[in-house]
Order: sequence, then structure tokens, then C-alpha cells
Amino acid sequence: MSQRGAVAVTRFGLGAQPGEINRASDDPEQWLLSQLDTSRGIDFPDQALKSSNVHFSKALDYFQARRSQDAEGNKQRAFRRDVRDATRAEVSARTVFAASTEAPFHERLVRFWANHFTVAANSPQTRVLVGAYEREAIRPHILGSFAELAERAIFHPGMLVYLSNWQSIGPNSVAGRRRDRGLNENLAREVLELHTVTPSAGYTQSDVTAFAKSLTGWTVGNRRMGADRKGETIYEDRLHEPGRRTLLGQRYSDTGGSQSKSILRDLCRSPHTAQHIAFKLARHFVSDAPPTSLVEKLKASFLETQGDLQSLYRTLITADEAWVGDADKFKTPDELIVSTGRLIGLRRVLVGDAGKVFESFAQIPFTAPSPQGWPDEADAWNGPDMIMKRVEWANRLADQNASMDGRALLQQGLGERASHETLQAVARAETPSQAIALALLSPDFQMR
Repeated sequence: MSQRGAVAVTRFGLGAQPGEINRASDDPEQWLLSQLDTSRGIDFPDQALKSSNVHFSKALDYFQARRSQDAEGNKQRAFRRDVRDATRAEVSARTVFAASTEAPFHERLVRFWANHFTVAANSPQTRVLVGAYEREAIRPHILGSFAELAERAIFHPGMLVYLSNWQSIGPNSVAGRRRDRGLNENLAREVLELHTVTPSAGYTQSDVTAFAKSLTGWTVGNRRMGADRKGETIYEDRLHEPGRRTLLGQRYSDTGGSQSKSILRDLCRSPHTAQHIAFKLARHFVSDAPPTSLVEKLKASFLETQGDLQSLYRTLITADEAWVGDADKFKTPDELIVSTGRLIGLRRVLVGDAGKVFESFAQIPFTAPSPQGWPDEADAWNGPDMIMKRVEWANRLADQNASMDGRALLQQGLGERASHETLQAVARAETPSQAIALALLSPDFQMR
């Protein structure tokens, strides 16, 4: 084992499986780079999971029936059961894959981007879409360009529903002049504030409104649009607000559905977007307060390659700043569960109802509290109540797996990143159970 191999697995990956640090130590950078090979088949087990259009089509049928008072009693319970079962299946598949994948750096990137372009299960409609959204909009596109990834995410049914663009209608469109519904600015505002340029670009309310008008027409197919289009992202010109737009000083012709995509492409190429993505990537992988020099390297890479993500990841991997220093990122509950599952086996970690384990830590997958996603800083996760929950969890896990060797776990899970002090404390434990608890609760293991 080597220190650099341990950093590759624990900082860039999802935590070590037994023997993984040894495998990465031969050439840590190449171990990471190989996971960016587009010819490598990283097959997510989604055969039993339904697509977003199938899920949303069923939801539309249910709500249509409910409006006509045909969805009472058994039908209503059946729909809720379908939503619950679909969500559990998505959470299970996602967690099992993370705990077992041999490309953990790739999977960490999937999770990073899914959090950046958050869609949360805050309604029955989005609850059935969130898993499919990650599988369809995020997972297949993290090795392309940022602009492509952004377009796939923002125009996916999940995002259109989550931020209400599917019901946004241009006031002066054909449909807008006939119906008492109008413009919704949620998606435009979040794309500007969270996904691309951020307020540092100096956009104004008029820019938000202009972008929101350009996004009208992009919706999700329903029964009136044809049975074969239900649940799919479609463009309906009769919903689109006609006219030219000006956004951040740039003028855009009235080109219907392509107008908003032209705006988005320019937003994705902005230096403000490059700065935003560079900082978030450095913060996620290295430190809550990442080195300025690393952020600048990532920003330069983003701008030079027009947001080529593979180049961005290579810049991160080859930057000296990404490898130095102690583990400085406090694991989120999801990261703690996955890294422990990779080390001792997920079945040992998720005893009973897996959802209740996540719920006890207040981080159920697909339920981020806002469009900003789950927080990525230690302050959000290391309060006294959260620490106590980790202590209770670790003690319970240790009691259930007292036959395991706590010191060996640390060496397998952390390699050279396990400090002498932590190894000594575990070795001096009075019981095997206490040794395991000390290993899991050690700063070495709680950080990455």
C-alpha cells in the first residue's frame, strides 16, 4: 500500500473495498484515469427500473382519474404503493451499486453532478422521476461536455416538473391568451443562480424573466398531446412566449424552442460558470476551503476546453494540490454508509429497512432539501445531534459484527492514511466490539 494509493481510493473514490488500496497503489493516477475511459462498460443495474416517461405517464393517468373522482380507495392506495416501491427500488439499486462498483471515482462524479443539478422527491410527480432522472440525464453524460450535461439535465422531465417549467406558459403565446395561467420563473432562476453563472455574473430580474420566457414551450407530454408523447420532454410552440430576448447583454433571435438552448450554451461557456464549477469540484474532492491555485487550474481547464469534463477531471487528478494534506472532508451520512458498506459489506450496514438507516441520518437519497442540493461542508453534518447519531450507529454496528478485527478494518479501509494514534487506540480497546466502534468513529474514517 502507498499513501497516494490510499488518497486515490478514499478521497477520489467512495471508500476502500478490501484490497482496493493495494490495487490502486501501483499507479494511483492511472487507476483513476481508467475510470474515465468511455469504452469501459460501467453498467448500472437498471433492468428492473422503469423509465421516466413510463413513471410519469402513470402519474398523469392517476391524477386525471382523481380529478374525475375515479381514483378513490383501492386505486389511490395502489398508486401510492407504486410510488413507494419505485422509490425504494431506485434507492436500493443506487446504494448497492455504489457499494460494489469497481469504478468508484466515476460513481462519485455521478453523485456530484446529480447534486449539482438537483431534482428532489418533493411531490408524487417528482418522487417517481428522481431515480430515472439520475439514470437518464446525469449518469450517461458525465464524461462529455458541461453544456451537454446541463442541457440533458435541465430539459429532462424530472427537472421540468421539479421546477414547474412544464406548466409555464408565455402570457402572449397562443395558449397564454386563452388560459388563466402564465409564466413560471423557477427554472430560469435556478439555472442562473445554481447551475451556471451564479449571481457573480450580475444578472438582473429582467434577465431571469427573459430566460423564463425563452424556456416556455418546453413541457412534458400529456394525454391531450397524444398517447405516444405522455411523459416525454416535448416542445409545444403554442405555449412559447414569442419574441427576441436579451440576456446579460447578449441578444437572441426568436427561434422558438432553440432560443433557450442557445442561451444555455452561452451560460455554460461563461467565465462565471467556469469559476463556479471549478470551486465546487475542488471543494467536493479536496477541502471545504480548497487551495486557490487548484481552483484556478480547474477554471483554466474549463475555459480552454469549453467545458470538456474529461479534461477537467484530468486536471483535478494531475494537480499536486489535490493529493497533499490530511483528509479534510467530513463524510456526509450517505458517504459514511457507502464507504462502510464497501469495507465490511452493505448487508452488515443496512440491517433491516435500508430507508430507515438513511432516515436516521437525515439524508434519504433523492430528497435534497432545496434545488441547491445537499450541503457539501462539514458544518451541515457535524452538529452535536448528528455526531450522537453516528456514535449510536457505530456502536450498534460494532455489537452486530463483534467478530471482526477493528485494526484490520482500519488498515484495509485507510491504508497509509490510518494514523498511528488511531491504530494504537483501536489496539488498546477492551473488547472487539469497542475496537470496531473506535475504528468507525475515528477522525481517520469519518473524514475522506
